Amino acid sequence: MKGLSETGAMPSSLPESVCVIDGDEGIRNSICTLLGTLGIRAVPFPSAEEFLEKAAGQRPQFLILELALPGMSGFELKEKLNEQGLKIPCIALTAESNIRKRREADRLGFLDLVEKPFVYWQVVNRIQEVLPALR
Repeated sequence: MKGLSETGAMPSSLPESVCVIDGDEGIRNSICTLLGTLGIRAVPFPSAEEFLEKAAGQRPQFLILELALPGMSGFELKEKLNEQGLKIPCIALTAESNIRKRREADRLGFLDLVEKPFVYWQVVNRIQEVLPALR
């Protein structure tokens, strides 16, 4: 399994970063660009599987995670990380919020469940609340 440093496509280290995992390239890039303008290092991933492969052995500070990903869902990724003892702060993104999704997000320890379309500042404000406490 290749690590990030071997691919050349991603930074060699994730510890001081926010990972944006979303199948929609436009949303992924928009969030990363916005965070970059605020001095927050953001690393994009199109799927949970790519995140797991390229981030193996590393621990980002924060995740922004779409629930309806191609392949492994956002809920499945969060559950897998929890099982591995990686309690990474995480915001869930979803096109459709309902009580079942909210309960599952709470059970898995998501900080927030943000419904698309959303105001980008909702996500940024939540990240800015959490990141200082992690440093």
